[in-house]
Amino acid sequence: MKFYNIKFANENFEISPFGAIFWPNEEILIVSDLHLEKGSSYYQRGTFLPPYDTFDTINRLEEIIKQTYPKKVLLLGDTMHDKNGLLRMPNKMKEKFFSLLEKWSFVLISGNHDEEFKGYDLKLFPSFKIRKITFRHQSSFDETTEISGHFHPVINTKFKGVRIRTPCFLVTENKIILPSFGTFTGGLDIKNDAFKDIISKNTSAYIIYNQQIINLNSNYFSNL
Repeated sequence: MKFYNIKFANENFEISPFGAIFWPNEEILIVSDLHLEKGSSYYQRGTFLPPYDTFDTINRLEEIIKQTYPKKVLLLGDTMHDKNGLLRMPNKMKEKFFSLLEKWSFVLISGNHDEEFKGYDLKLFPSFKIRKITFRHQSSFDETTEISGHFHPVINTKFKGVRIRTPCFLVTENKIILPSFGTFTGGLDIKNDAFKDIISKNTSAYIIYNQQIINLNSNYFSNL
């Protein structure tokens, strides 16, 4: 899969079709909203989903780590779907997850789904700052230069004559909102009011389509 280069905060970043961002100058991989064990959480509530979301998400995380070989991995919150997620996780997947945590330098930022990991003493940060960029789970919607997740942005649009619904990266002068990385996470349409304080005619959207990153024409936002 090819990365797509963008400029943000006077730094070069590389967007991956996996739904992650790599910061080459700092050798940092940025991922958000894995929602591990979402399938088992729904199962407990009587909704039967295939129990393979954690398997697929962790394998994709491992693959993007191998592609980028980062010095640090930032997980921007909602790593688990809930605080009991690690307790439900199959042992084989748990071993693989902790193996990644031990081999690579991870920074875990807390989200609204995982303010703690019950049964495990893993350090969680409310936010993390590198140079002038703040990393957090949910955007502050102020003038802070930040990279965040939480909203799982998706776009419903027509592309090459076909109606598609696909995850996207939203980029403004001082904000990047990542799509969700997890397998069963779904998304929120960027026309939703939740995005009204960030989207303007100067917003860029980079959609994930057919294992590629495509820069959506900025005219899309002038009509919102």
